Amino acid sequence: MLTLVLTPAFAKKQGSGRKAMRADLDSAVRNGNLNEQERAKYDAAIKVLDGARGKRKSGETVDRTAARQAMKDLQQISRSENLKAEDREKLAKSMESKGRRTK
Repeated sequence: MLTLVLTPAFAKKQGSGRKAMRADLDSAVRNGNLNEQERAKYDAAIKVLDGARGKRKSGETVDRTAARQAMKDLQQISRSENLKAEDREKLAKSMESKGRRTK
């Protein structure tokens, strides 16, 4: 027996918003001029979140406190004056549409 699962054309894949936000943030960091401290914080936060995603996929326990702090660090970096204004605006809109606080 063959079962077909239909998905509406407008439905997004789970996680696609997160991937788009990550791509926007990566692009903003490349276009911007982060200082050494901000760059180190960005790299560390990305490393923590990538590690958490890997642990989650393999069924391991994730340090939610560290993941939450990494997200806060990325939000802080997204508001940095060292990023271009248009990139900051794009990231703010993206975070608002995801229901995240931007202040």
